[in-house]
Amino acid sequence: MNRLTVALLAALDATLAVAIGIGVALVPLLALWALHFQLDVDPAALWRGAVDIWALGNGSSMRITLDTALVTQLGLPAGMEPFLVSLAPLAFTIGTVLFGLRTGARAARSTWWQGAVVLSVLVFALLSFLVTLTALHPAVRPSIVQGTLAPTVRFAGGVVVAALWVRFREQDAADPILDGLRAMRDRMPDGTWSMVVAALRGGALAATGLVAVSAVLTAILIAVGYGAIISLHESAQFGVLGGAIVTGAELLYLPNLVIWAMSWITGAGFAIGSGTAISPIGTLVGPMPAVPVLGAIPTGESPLGFAVLVVPVVIGFAAAVLLRRRLLVDLDGRGGLARLAVVGLGVGVTAGIIVGVLAALSAGAAGPGRLIEVGPNGWATGLWTTLTVGIAAVVGMAAGPTHLAEEDRLPELHAQPSGRGARDR
Repeated sequence: MNRLTVALLAALDATLAVAIGIGVALVPLLALWALHFQLDVDPAALWRGAVDIWALGNGSSMRITLDTALVTQLGLPAGMEPFLVSLAPLAFTIGTVLFGLRTGARAARSTWWQGAVVLSVLVFALLSFLVTLTALHPAVRPSIVQGTLAPTVRFAGGVVVAALWVRFREQDAADPILDGLRAMRDRMPDGTWSMVVAALRGGALAATGLVAVSAVLTAILIAVGYGAIISLHESAQFGVLGGAIVTGAELLYLPNLVIWAMSWITGAGFAIGSGTAISPIGTLVGPMPAVPVLGAIPTGESPLGFAVLVVPVVIGFAAAVLLRRRLLVDLDGRGGLARLAVVGLGVGVTAGIIVGVLAALSAGAAGPGRLIEVGPNGWATGLWTTLTVGIAAVVGMAAGPTHLAEEDRLPELHAQPSGRGARDR
C-alpha cells in the first residue's frame, strides 16, 4: 500500500476507536431519552453525557457542581462545594487499549509503519480534544488536559506495543528503530537478553494468573451475594428502565471489581470510602454506598484469613517452574543459581508493576465526603505482589537443577527457528 492509503487507514482506525467508545455510552442514553423522557430533553445533553462517561472511563476526572434545587431534593448539605469524580469504569479503558493494539498491529504490517503509528495517535488526540471541548458544562466539567491526554495515552500504549511487537518478531524486517533494538540486544552480556525476556514473560504470566483467579472469585462472590444484590435493587425502586441502566453501569465497572478482588488476594485490600479497609488481614467498613453490586462484598472477617495469601505465592512459584527449563535452554544449559534468582526477582518486580498499575487505574473518587477514596492503593498492591510473587518465583527457579545435560537441551535447540537461538543467547 502507498503512504496515502496507510495514512487514511490509520486515521480511520483512530476515528473508529473514539466513535465506538462514545457510541457505547450514547446508545443507552438515547434509549432513556426516547423511552423515559419522551424526547423531551436537549439532545446536546445526551452527547455531553456520553462524552463525559467515555472520558471518565479513560481516566479523565469530572468536576461536579450541583445546583441548589438538586442539593435540597437529595437532602445534601446546603451550599455544597463542587467535587471531583475520577473512579473510571475500566471497560472503556480496555476497549481503548484493544483498539490501540488492533491499530498498531495493522500499522506494523505496512511499509510506512512509523508514520501510521504517529498519525493514528495524533488523530486520536485531536478527536479527544475536540469531543472534550463539546462536553464542557458548568454542572459537569471534564478536565480538558486529562480528557485529551488520558485516553490518548491508553490508545498510544496499545498502538506502540502492538507495532513494536509485530515488527520485532519479524526477523527479516529492516528498520532503523528495530535495528537499534536488535543491536542493543546483541551488545548485552551473554544470556542477559534471555534473562530479561524470561522475567518479563514470567511477570506477565503471574499477573495474568492473578487476574484469572480474581475473576473467578468475583463471580463466586456475586453468586453467593445474589440475594443481597437483588434486595438492594428492589429497595432502591429503580423501575425496569432504571434497573437496566444501573445494571449496565455495574457491568462497565465489573473490571474494577475484578481488580479489587485481585488486590484483596495479594493482601493489600481496598477501600470503600475514606477510613475503610477490606483485606484478608482485617476489615473495617462504614456505611456502604447504595450500589446493588456492592452487596457482594463481604463486610465481615474473611473465613480464609491469611490463607488467601498463598494464592500469589502459588502463582509466582508456578510461573517460575513453567519458565525455568526454557530459560536454561536459552542460556545454553548453564543457568547458575544467581542468574535464576535474579530472574525470579525480575518476575516479582514485573508482576508488581503490572498489578500496581491496574490497581491504581481501578481506584479513584466516586463522590464527595468519604467517597473521595474508593478502590485499592496502587503502590501498596504492587509492593505486596512484588514480595509474594517475587519470593515464590525465586524459590521456583531454584527448585531443580541449575544446568541441563546436553541430551536434555538438544531437542529444544533444534526446534528453534534458524538464527533465533544464537541471538537470544
